[in-house]
Amino acid sequence: MHFWPPNGFQSSLIAAGAALVALVWLYNKWQERRQRRLTQRMFQTDHADVLLGADETEAAAEDQEALRAEDAPDEACAKIIASPDGRIEPVFTLPAEDGDEPRAEAVAEDEADLQADAAEPPLDLADPQIDCLVHILAPAPIPLSRCRAAAGLRWRWIGWSGGERGQWRPLSARDAAPSRRLIGALQLADRRGPLGEVDLTRHLAAARQLAADFSARIEAPEPAAVLAAADQLDRFCAGVDWRLGIHVVSAHGAAIDGAALTALAEASGLRSDADGSYLAEDESGQCQFTLSASPAGAGSPAGVKLSLDVPLVADGPGAFDRLLSLARALAAQQDGLLVDEQRAPLAEGVLAQIRAKIGEFQQKMAASDIPAGGRRARRLYS
Repeated sequence: MHFWPPNGFQSSLIAAGAALVALVWLYNKWQERRQRRLTQRMFQTDHADVLLGADETEAAAEDQEALRAEDAPDEACAKIIASPDGRIEPVFTLPAEDGDEPRAEAVAEDEADLQADAAEPPLDLADPQIDCLVHILAPAPIPLSRCRAAAGLRWRWIGWSGGERGQWRPLSARDAAPSRRLIGALQLADRRGPLGEVDLTRHLAAARQLAADFSARIEAPEPAAVLAAADQLDRFCAGVDWRLGIHVVSAHGAAIDGAALTALAEASGLRSDADGSYLAEDESGQCQFTLSASPAGAGSPAGVKLSLDVPLVADGPGAFDRLLSLARALAAQQDGLLVDEQRAPLAEGVLAQIRAKIGEFQQKMAASDIPAGGRRARRLYS
């Protein structure tokens, strides 16, 4: 086989092909480099490389923060925070605007109002042992004037004041501040008797209507359970209810010396009242017993009456001792006798039995968490 040297035309074709191959190779290299750079940008991550050192991690974080600051839209600002495990996470917040401050205050107020769920009202305002409690939660404040729709002798409204220093407060006629959270307290019993079905039905209906008018959520107990609790509480209170009266009358039917009586009462530390009676008070200012004129009865002379309300006196036996001491002093001063309500003479043995019975009643009250002279007793025996 023979090979002939290429002529000029063939040499030109060879040179052109070599140049074309070189051009294609250079173009491919350029495309490969360009694609590599694009790929690095596309898969560039916000997370720091765990293989990098602390300095490189901080530098990477600064670079990423700068890039996000440039790319972030105008209406939002991006912040960079580091999580406990070393990751760097973006947090976006809206810029402050003129109308945002009231909205922030409203959110803060709502969060403060939610504290009312955990904060129980004081027992002197709403006591579950002696009150039927109705809870109302409204999306908007309820005016006090609307709460009065369920007014009654035993019905009291309590409202949550809201705000950072929110607290429960009784809603009086002078209180104009509305409240989203309300508690209606309906006392179960007092000296007039237990809460009746008619009163309970009327008040619960008014509370439900109030909640419906303001699209509020209401929590109310079952009426049957409330009535049963009211009856039980009333029976207990009636079993220890005793208003004791001891009279001092003249042994010979003579009139009581008013001037001498006044001098002895004042010397004994009694305070005169507006109605002409005298009040014996303890160190805290709580009334222990009263002294007043006793009208003449059928065939009996007028005298002086010393009255002790057993459930309303903190130290019943001690108060009775003080009452008895003054009664004996009055009997000696007026030449009189100690008699009961039926004007029967009171012997020393009977007086000792009275003192023991006072202590027994007050022990029963303390065992039922209704201590004599305490807050609950003052409400139940009003």
